[in-house]
Amino acid sequence: MLYLLVILLAIILGVLFGTFKRKKLDISYIRLEKVWLAFLAFGIQTITRIFSMKGVSFLVKYSWLTQGVVFVLLFVALWYNRKHLGLWIIALGASLNALVMMVNGGRMPVSLEKLVKVDMPEFIELIKSGADNKHVVMSEATKLNFLADIFYLPGFLGKGAYVLSIGDYIVAAGLFIFVFGMVSGSYKKHEEVKI
Repeated sequence: MLYLLVILLAIILGVLFGTFKRKKLDISYIRLEKVWLAFLAFGIQTITRIFSMKGVSFLVKYSWLTQGVVFVLLFVALWYNRKHLGLWIIALGASLNALVMMVNGGRMPVSLEKLVKVDMPEFIELIKSGADNKHVVMSEATKLNFLADIFYLPGFLGKGAYVLSIGDYIVAAGLFIFVFGMVSGSYKKHEEVKI
């Protein structure tokens, strides 16, 4: 939900900014490489999550491996597109999420206290049962809890959204910058980040 709202906001503000600057909407100059790697990463994550919820327990046991593959594919795709500033920020947020997940066996610790506030009892039961290959109940045994899913969106924004991490917010900021830059035409002038 957060990422969808960020994309919509970036599109609306980008179009308004582009109109104000008298720039015609044109994203044909944006060249993204190896995007299929990101789609493959999300596909693997989605499929393994569905099967783990259906009771395929070895996916939970080896979630560090599947999540590791997902992050490697995602980072390779981001590296190929490193000329876009927003993608650097997305990579930073994804790195924080990858770090906390990998030190916790491939699963993101999540605060049950905060999860109760977004009213998702089915998700709470799923995590408590250990059937979710992406999340684990946050406790004193989990590591780097300050980077875990400990934040929630209040009000209607939180409905249907999981609890979020610092990395998720950084990814959202990068996503906003990337989409806004594409839609507003800002990348025409500042298309590359110098390394």
